[in-house]
Amino acid sequence: MHAEPQIPEPIAVIGLSCRTAGADDTDALWQLLRDERRLIAPVPPQRLPSVDAGHVDTEPLRAALLDDPAGFDAAFFGVSRRMAAWMDPHQRVLLELTWHALENAGIAPEQLHGAPVAVFAAAPMADYRERMVQADVVDSAAFPGTLITFTPNRISYQFDWTGPSYAVDSACSSGLSVLAPAVQGLRAGEFTLAAVMAANITCNGFYTSSAYQAGALSPTGDSIPFSTRRDGYVRGEGGACLLLKRLADARRDGDPVHAVIRGVGVAHNGRAGGLTGSDALAQTRLFLRTARAAGVPLASVGYVEAHGTGTGGDLAEATAVTDALRTALGTSGDQVAGPEGKVWIGSVKSNIGHLECAAGLLGIVKAVLVLRHGLIPPIAGLTEADPDPDLSFGELPVALADRPVTWPRDAAVRRIGVNSFGVGGALAHAIIEDAPEAAPRTPASTPSGPWAVPLSALNRAALAVLATRLSRTLRGPLPPALTSLAWTVQTGRSALRERCVLVAADLTELAEALDALAVEQAHARVATGDHRGALGRLPTPLAHTAGDWLDGRSVDWAKHWPHPQPRCPDLPGYPFQRRTHWFDAHGPQPRTRTDVPDAH
Repeated sequence: MHAEPQIPEPIAVIGLSCRTAGADDTDALWQLLRDERRLIAPVPPQRLPSVDAGHVDTEPLRAALLDDPAGFDAAFFGVSRRMAAWMDPHQRVLLELTWHALENAGIAPEQLHGAPVAVFAAAPMADYRERMVQADVVDSAAFPGTLITFTPNRISYQFDWTGPSYAVDSACSSGLSVLAPAVQGLRAGEFTLAAVMAANITCNGFYTSSAYQAGALSPTGDSIPFSTRRDGYVRGEGGACLLLKRLADARRDGDPVHAVIRGVGVAHNGRAGGLTGSDALAQTRLFLRTARAAGVPLASVGYVEAHGTGTGGDLAEATAVTDALRTALGTSGDQVAGPEGKVWIGSVKSNIGHLECAAGLLGIVKAVLVLRHGLIPPIAGLTEADPDPDLSFGELPVALADRPVTWPRDAAVRRIGVNSFGVGGALAHAIIEDAPEAAPRTPASTPSGPWAVPLSALNRAALAVLATRLSRTLRGPLPPALTSLAWTVQTGRSALRERCVLVAADLTELAEALDALAVEQAHARVATGDHRGALGRLPTPLAHTAGDWLDGRSVDWAKHWPHPQPRCPDLPGYPFQRRTHWFDAHGPQPRTRTDVPDAH
């Protein structure tokens, strides 16, 4: 008698954050995806010094870059200006992204001090160090500032996490490959929470020069994946951070669950595809193996977020999708589960460029947003598909996302495959699916209002920006419930130096109080250290707790809640007050209003 195959434990994405060209968070990223904006623009002078394309006839260099790669809120993280100046920008970006991912999960960082949280980071390129070598300068702070090991280790140190902490380098598949040890370790019980992250910042011309001369980069700077304008990839900047937990643990703890990871597979081409190419058959095998190991039919995947770089790899990838689907349908007889009965293929790289080591994680973020909003955005700029026979799907129900495709949630679980491959032949593939419906909370467990909404920041300027963003969220299309908002900011945020407590019985009152706070005006519903009249609107025990919090004491907000409320995952993140930190006087300057690229 054969035992039933064991279905691996699902892994929940409980927190996520991202930053790309044109987007500082997931909401902004979704907006540019939905609007089909392309954030590819000319590279400013001094951003990539000494680019030498060799024999390649190129247009002016173009890429999808962050507005302020030298900006960092060093004071917020307690980092000295000297240390910040010699710290690789990848470390700076990941510190901020990790903080925002924790906020998104409703976890105050101090709650995890000393905890065995694992950190897995994609190993970035060494542009910052190479720029120092080119400038012939060095400082002792560059030792922890530029060694690749500090990409994850700096995060573990900053947040006082004691789980495994290491970088993974599989080139452009690194951002997806780092999911594998996180998922495996969670399932094995080696740790209960994992932070998976990747960032890509370009600030030196060496790699760009070699990639041009090797034929990897687009000479026009306007390549579009799977199209007739496919002539090489366009570089992009940004990063992402995911917080992962076993699904059963997340549901027990009341964490938000954005999506569920069912499986992650990694492999290599071997000698097939050459040293720097990609092989369709190897990818086909990986797709089938990943679905089989995850315990889901491959035909249940309705969308594939492809690596889709705009290079020759596009054709191998499209062939792999069709061959894997043909094999799956031939052996199972299943119907394809995607919208309109098709498997759709898309790529975020036409919007924000190729984030290289961070590309795979941005693919995961996009996939989560597709599930959240029930829409597959088109490949931006795709007006004419590449006529190559490998992109002719024939009778198979496969299509390029050349238009917006609605994909609402219904009885069937929606699944997405996210694919990635590296220039050295390393492959990675992940399957994610809808989060399970959250169990409703018992109404009797909710205390009566008004509610205390504590907000804090490092200084008044940041507090005002935070109030502005939160007010905008309350007036948005999907405002949070006031009870879950209050619970989240009470129990899931760090208490910083500049504090206030807003007292409100409904969202309208809270929005009015936030508007006053945003312009630093006194308001009857805003309590500060010097003006506490608003606390009189609260029940006496809660008023005492709020007063102690304003005085800088540690308090137990949870004691005022008979039962924990659901956490609120989509509140605005902390507004970092960035200043320029660079090792010399020639660092990139923030874009001004006049030089921000227009969408095209």
